[in-house]
Amino acid sequence: MDYSDTTIILPVKNEPYAKEVLGEVISSLPHSKIIIAYSGNVNDLKKYGSKKPNVIFLKQNGNGKGNACIYAFKSIRTKFVGLIDTDGTYDVKDLRKAINLIRKGGDMIIGRRIASEHGAMPSYIKFGNWVITQTANLIYGMHLKDSQTGLRVIKVSSLKTLNLYEQGFGIESEINIKMHKKGYVTKEIPISYHKRKGGHSNQLKLLDGLKLLAIDFKFMSKDK
Repeated sequence: MDYSDTTIILPVKNEPYAKEVLGEVISSLPHSKIIIAYSGNVNDLKKYGSKKPNVIFLKQNGNGKGNACIYAFKSIRTKFVGLIDTDGTYDVKDLRKAINLIRKGGDMIIGRRIASEHGAMPSYIKFGNWVITQTANLIYGMHLKDSQTGLRVIKVSSLKTLNLYEQGFGIESEINIKMHKKGYVTKEIPISYHKRKGGHSNQLKLLDGLKLLAIDFKFMSKDK
């Protein structure tokens, strides 16, 4: 199948498994455009990715996942954009499934994580995600089950109407809320979730969770 209608953004900050994720995207989503928005050392990834067609490297103009995504969004010229974390916790086949679904309708497809391995998501992360998700649902009238997922596909024409500015992990919450406030259709699909592969863990800690919870309240006014 041809995926030339989709750009895949891979945010990278020293993830040692990023090369494998890039390889899976190339093989599973032929002809897709791929943007690697990075900070840190990606020399080995560049040696591999620079030889591949349709792969672009963009060095972030700041720090944080949100900064990487917002910067990469400016370069998109395709109908859809897909986002997937590069730590090996997600399956690219689920991203492909989301792309195929959004082609049939809707503005955003997000993956609802179901752990495929014991301990893939620590209990405190699971609980924090539930609190953040349910708080946003209560405030904005949404019906999400996994608001902080790192796998999603968005219709670019809808995305470009959002004024995004969150620089860190709060980008997921900002996109969810602003898509909902615009009246766009978001659908969730069950996806696999695995233990992080290699290197140190970037999984959120208590302070990060509290910051994300605060973001739920940030967009309550109409002009946000």
